[in-house]
Amino acid sequence: MIDTPVYDPFEQMDFRFDRCMITGVKIDPKEDLVQLFPDWLISKYHLQGKTLTLLTGSTIRYPDIKVPLSRAARDAGLNYMNRAVGDLLTAGFDGLNWLKPAQLYHFLVYLYYGVIYYEIYESMRVKSLRNSFLTSEDFKAKFRVLHVVLQGAVRPVTYLNFDPGSMFILRVHDYKSPGAAYDLKIGTNTLTISLRMGEVGIMAALLDNGTQAQFYKSYFEKFDGTTLHPIQFDELYAKISYKAWLMNAVFDYGIEFPDTEDPAIALSVKVPDEKKNDAVFRDWEDAVYGTILQSYLTPFGFPSDKIFNKDGQTITFLETPAGKLRRFDADFNEIR
Repeated sequence: MIDTPVYDPFEQMDFRFDRCMITGVKIDPKEDLVQLFPDWLISKYHLQGKTLTLLTGSTIRYPDIKVPLSRAARDAGLNYMNRAVGDLLTAGFDGLNWLKPAQLYHFLVYLYYGVIYYEIYESMRVKSLRNSFLTSEDFKAKFRVLHVVLQGAVRPVTYLNFDPGSMFILRVHDYKSPGAAYDLKIGTNTLTISLRMGEVGIMAALLDNGTQAQFYKSYFEKFDGTTLHPIQFDELYAKISYKAWLMNAVFDYGIEFPDTEDPAIALSVKVPDEKKNDAVFRDWEDAVYGTILQSYLTPFGFPSDKIFNKDGQTITFLETPAGKLRRFDADFNEIR
């Protein structure tokens, strides 16, 4: 367990590579720049030559995405988290029965924050309009809370009567080709992430205070026992991403830092009196949602002019007009 003072990189906007991104302690870049994506993930899905595209448009190979992490932080829980998640995720969908939800959530936060660390560093270095929003006060406030959540991987963090995020786990068709069996999406401006590996599909709104898990639990339960096609999985991710973007800033966070009596960080959330009558979500606009869905369907070769049906509604591969669940085989042939 880490016992150093809680570090806030957003106070001085310190995103160099000579300081641990979690604890803030000085590191030796020659020894403590650590590959963000673990070896088991890169090896199993042949990601050695694959790249991620940053907001600036530049690309970086998966093995080259390295983040500053002190040995103390790695020994306090990050190494164990990576091993435990790797052992169970590579075992397939049934392995998730043995994986603690909090551990999987921290793994997603770790991957997301590691990519964001790179993005913020690039935004300060390049000063591109594409990524300038990352250093706005609104996003800094969100990322600051997410950084506190990330502390839970290396020290005790207590959530007072709420869950920090919403996570959904679904079974998807597996493919022999590593390129088809793996996909990662980072919703930079929505604090969402989706990770598809073999027959395991995971998506999360990382900082919505469990709102989507609460509101849409029964909706996602429809897909229990069903194997989804990646197109269906991406459609669901488009929905939670857009919903995360529609969420109003009605919640205020309180952070109680460790002291001699209690070594845990306590995170609380409340709705201020002046916001109690505000809607949690802004109104859904099908045209806006359609543009998000279109961006996810384009890699599958889906024509952009077919994103809306003859009635002007966004198409769906999840349900029939009567509300019956649609099923597809791995080649996207509908099973009737």
